[in-house]
Amino acid sequence: MKKVQRYSVGSTILTCVFSVLSLIWVFPIFEVVINSFKSNNYVNLDAFALPNAESFVGWANYIKGMTFGNYPFYKSVGYSLLITVASVFLILLFCSMSAWYIARVQSVGAKLFYYLCLFSMIVPFQMVMFTLTSTADKLKL
Repeated sequence: MKKVQRYSVGSTILTCVFSVLSLIWVFPIFEVVINSFKSNNYVNLDAFALPNAESFVGWANYIKGMTFGNYPFYKSVGYSLLITVASVFLILLFCSMSAWYIARVQSVGAKLFYYLCLFSMIVPFQMVMFTLTSTADKLKL
């Protein structure tokens, strides 16, 4: 019976700790949403204050963001969606083709390509870049 109580107390403490951490993590997003309903002057003066009668602009910032300039918001969203879908499609296509080639073809080139892919997943990027930048510095590049 004591093990069950100890487990539930520890579980409750962890739930409280992670709840507080999640609130801390979400707070900046909440603050941006709150500030989006204030005018720019009031955001600059006091970013952490709630909107009041003077600073509240309603949906005006959102409307301005969607219609501002020569490049409409919906056109930007469309281009972003097109680029994202095309990129995901091409990445899946080429990764599948590469995986098929590596699995089916038993050649030195396929094994070399496999080891290069494996190396890029095992060795951290910073380790490679540190060596590369130090070599470039020594060569005065």
